[in-house]
Amino acid sequence: MRTTHETHTAAEHHPDRWSKDLIGTEEVPASNGFNLGIAEYHATDFSQVQVHADQEALYVLSGQGEIQLDGQVYPLSPGTAIYVGPGVAHSTRRTTPAPVRLVYTHGAV
Repeated sequence: MRTTHETHTAAEHHPDRWSKDLIGTEEVPASNGFNLGIAEYHATDFSQVQVHADQEALYVLSGQGEIQLDGQVYPLSPGTAIYVGPGVAHSTRRTTPAPVRLVYTHGAV
C-alpha cells in the first residue's frame, strides 16, 4: 500500500484554481486512469471551462460557490457532492471571499 499527504505534493496552478493530484501519480499509482486530488477555486466567474473524456466526482469540503454544468448552475457548500459525466462542460466559482475547497476524483468510463 502507498500513501501520501497533501503537504508533500506540489500544487498545479491554473487561472481559476490550484490543484494537487494525490493518487494516480508516480508516487501513488492507480489503475485505469483513476485519480484523486484536492483543489481550491478562487475565481469569481465561470471563465475557465473544463471538459474531460472521463467521468469526475467532486465533494465540497469548505467555502460557498457555484458550479456550472453544461450551462446549468448549481450551488456549492460543504457536504455537496457532484457528478460530472464525460464530455460535460463545467466551471466552478466562489461566491464568498473564501475559496471553494474540494476533493475530486476521475475515472475511466
